[in-house]
Amino acid sequence: MSDNDVPERGAAGKGQHPKPHEPYVPPGAESTRELREMARRRREAEEKLQHHLQEAKEKPAED
Repeated sequence: MSDNDVPERGAAGKGQHPKPHEPYVPPGAESTRELREMARRRREAEEKLQHHLQEAKEKPAED
């Protein structure tokens, strides 16, 4: 084994990543995020519906 083998391995491993590293995502984190997003959308849709219903109630009926 030559002395040149060790520095090359150490240089390539330190500060240089051959492929991008994906951060660790705990199990269930993705599904929790999706549920929160769905709940947020549902709340926004309900608020929008209430607003439209209120406008329809205030608007005089046209024949």
